[in-house]
Amino acid sequence: MIISWPNLFVGSLLGGILGIVGDWQIGTRLRKRYMRRTLTKEYGLLAGHYLNYRVREDGTHEPAGTVELAWEPQDGLLEATGFLATGNPEWHSYIKMSTEYAGTGTGHYNNVNSIHGGIQQVIYSKQTRSFHVMGTSHAQKEFAHHWQLKE
Repeated sequence: MIISWPNLFVGSLLGGILGIVGDWQIGTRLRKRYMRRTLTKEYGLLAGHYLNYRVREDGTHEPAGTVELAWEPQDGLLEATGFLATGNPEWHSYIKMSTEYAGTGTGHYNNVNSIHGGIQQVIYSKQTRSFHVMGTSHAQKEFAHHWQLKE
């Protein structure tokens, strides 16, 4: 059996290039799908209705309406909508939960009747089944809320 070194070299080079391209195209999709599946297992069950409390500077909680959370598995996001006590929507946001730090996430919210909004940072507590939300409005005003799952 005679080995053709130029053919072996060209075949190895093409095989390596095709392997890199295949990993780049297929591997990336598989990793994203795996990540979305992992996030769905971890956070998909958090969808539901939550009571929204504004946390005052002295630590007391003031009722501020409700929050409806829905899990978007194709995007790996929590979709949140805040409602006033009257039932009218107040704001809407998409929260991207972290894969690195369990129970944490960041989102951008917009007020319903305005283009203005702000940034939200959420921390989920499995023990209390609630979210602690800290944020900053477009006017650089900080706020804190507590979302407690309706029983």
